[in-house]
Amino acid sequence: MLQPRLLDCSECEDISILIDKINCKIAKLGAILYGKVTLMLNTPISASSILSLLHYKRILEYKQVNPDYCEKYTVDMIASRVNILIYK
Repeated sequence: MLQPRLLDCSECEDISILIDKINCKIAKLGAILYGKVTLMLNTPISASSILSLLHYKRILEYKQVNPDYCEKYTVDMIASRVNILIYK
């Protein structure tokens, strides 16, 4: 499977910016989901994107406290996946 990576991302190193981006995207997806439920729209829900964003947020929050947590995922790797999910 291809793993796309971002190049020259100045804010990818900052974990708090990534967490803020994830929170914003989850809030937007939640609002869309709420609209679909209340208006009874028969459209698919991107549950996998929400679960993936929550997973990456948990890893970033632990990495913020302990940089050695989950060493196989670097902040750059997580940032590239998060940005793909956010702009999807």
